[in-house]
Amino acid sequence: MTKCETMTGREQFAGRSAVVTGGANGIGAAIVTALVAQGATVTVADRAADAGAALAEALGERCRFVHCDVTDEQQVRAAIGDGRLDILVNNAGLGSGTDLVELDAAQWRRVLAVNLDGTFFGMKHAAPVMARGGGGAIINLSSLVAGRGLRGMGAYAAAKSGVEALTRTGATELRALGIRVNAIVPGMVRTEAVAVGDSVLTRALGMDTAEFVATRQGRWGTPRDVADVAVHLASDSARFTSGLLYRLDNGA
Repeated sequence: MTKCETMTGREQFAGRSAVVTGGANGIGAAIVTALVAQGATVTVADRAADAGAALAEALGERCRFVHCDVTDEQQVRAAIGDGRLDILVNNAGLGSGTDLVELDAAQWRRVLAVNLDGTFFGMKHAAPVMARGGGGAIINLSSLVAGRGLRGMGAYAAAKSGVEALTRTGATELRALGIRVNAIVPGMVRTEAVAVGDSVLTRALGMDTAEFVATRQGRWGTPRDVADVAVHLASDSARFTSGLLYRLDNGA
């Protein structure tokens, strides 16, 4: 999708500002593209400088890239800034593929830091900024792994379960500030990261990923599938929706 294309005939986020962590590639890039297409001004907060800068250049003046390691609270705070913020998507994530008895403490902490700490830092620093503007929408990315006891996914599942708990808590605590908090829980989405990690997922699922998709999910999800839901949850159409864990797995 180029900067001249739109997903619908109107720009429902015109004048609104968004931050998407991990927005340089995959699902994050699809969400960034969809929000820009709907009129939002979007900050791509990511460690992937080349991909982030290229995406911002492709999408034009309403998209900018900032380097951000979500495990660093001050970098997250700087990416959010203190100006207008209407939408935050906590998308940055890191997988794992090591059994618990083989998982070392450093790897455990790194997976939790990226997935869980990063989400916490985003919510913590976005909420006051959103509140000053009258409210906003926070969208967290979880995973179907959070609800399944998959081999080798202990750290990732623990982190994503924590993200879901933060989503529910945030919906309760931030409601009075006019802030809605929801989470998307995707199934198998075909991205470069999934292609690289097929062997890990195959081991975790006990079957080939293609077999899982064919027998349980029907087809691969796409980044666009997730982006469309993110757009809805960020929009006024979801104004009475908060604390929702939106399962996006085609019934898997």
